[in-house]
Amino acid sequence: MLSEVAVVGSETEPARETGPMRVDSNEARSLWVIGHRVTLLPVGGRVAALEVVTPAGVPGPPPHHHEDADEFFYVTSGRLEVMSGDSWTSLGAGEYMNVPRGTVHSFRNDGQDDVRVITGFEPQGFERFFLEYGVDVGEPGAFETSVSEATIARVIEGCAQFGMILAPM
Repeated sequence: MLSEVAVVGSETEPARETGPMRVDSNEARSLWVIGHRVTLLPVGGRVAALEVVTPAGVPGPPPHHHEDADEFFYVTSGRLEVMSGDSWTSLGAGEYMNVPRGTVHSFRNDGQDDVRVITGFEPQGFERFFLEYGVDVGEPGAFETSVSEATIARVIEGCAQFGMILAPM
């Protein structure tokens, strides 16, 4: 299933590095990021890609949009619910959805099993968000740290520096 979505129309710290970054395939790194296990994938070119594993019952990020990047979701196993604009779409293995920049969106795993997704951003750059807020999976208590109140507060306070703009609640 291919789904295209129509575009919907604070002070922050100074932005860190910008532009593309190189992910060396010999240095695969997995991080827990707000309850999701994220692994950067070496794809090169204009796109940044990540494998995201979302455990059952873990909520997605708060509704947000990206100022300067399109985001796509390709489900490899499980079922992912994706909110785009005012509607939710359920994606199963082999299904894809593109969310154009500026479109408010989120996702969640309502199932009983982990969901595995390849997600990507065009152009590259937003992958730096995951490096900033991720906790190495090898650290003791990494998952718990990634969903702690302190980490969530850091993400909410600083996500705009990466072009992730939270939707008004």
